[in-house]
Amino acid sequence: MLTCHVMELGEPDASGRRSPVDTGKVAEVAADTVITAVGEKVDTALYTANGLEVDKRGKAVVNGETMESSVKNVFVIGDGQKGPGTVVEAIADATKAARTIQDFDVDTYVEKNVNDDYQAPLAKRGDVCTDCKNCDEIRCLGCATVCETCTEVCPNRANVAVAVPGMRMRQIIHVDGMCNECGNCGTFCPYDSRPYKDKFTLFWSEEDFANSENEGFLKLEGAKTRVRLAGEVKEYDVSDAGCGLYDPLRRLICAVYDSYTYLLP
Repeated sequence: MLTCHVMELGEPDASGRRSPVDTGKVAEVAADTVITAVGEKVDTALYTANGLEVDKRGKAVVNGETMESSVKNVFVIGDGQKGPGTVVEAIADATKAARTIQDFDVDTYVEKNVNDDYQAPLAKRGDVCTDCKNCDEIRCLGCATVCETCTEVCPNRANVAVAVPGMRMRQIIHVDGMCNECGNCGTFCPYDSRPYKDKFTLFWSEEDFANSENEGFLKLEGAKTRVRLAGEVKEYDVSDAGCGLYDPLRRLICAVYDSYTYLLP
């Protein structure tokens, strides 16, 4: 039997995120086995013994763009730098370090080796290689090609991957009316982003649009769409390619209207 403290979301902090707080209630959950995570503490002594600068929490101080520590040519990534995290966060850190360590353009390198079939990397997500020594894959999950983590970790399915004609990768939109700002997508995003705040957002009402600072769109009566972009609010007829809206965004909105009508109010 597992004894748990019941939590609830508290008030938003300065960043807008609501953190869990203890309600004081206790619940018991039947369990045969409880598995805890490993790597729960950064080995500060290892860093200080080798001359690496550490912060007040004992974590190695690194350049956020390259992951290089205070000791030249020594890089610290993943759990070793941030503490307990996810695989995708470690992959993101490793990519930054590889850009500095290796003398090649990572983006070009990845593009040359990804499968042209977009479904291929999607299909093998979750497949764990059991013979890594003889595996000729560049990476198991293909996260640099297909991420979409925020669509999977949202309990309300408020982040949606939209297929846009003419674009190889699906584009993520955030559905404001389905979000309770739990912060899950921000926690698991490997790119230091908060999808519930940063992704282009679909709004269901004028009130919701007005009460948010997210860049996004609201379908109006007739052919008009209200769009907030770069702090400016304008109305467009997105069916007109010459309406003046940034074309990739115009096509994204049209894709929602044409193929994802179930997301509209």
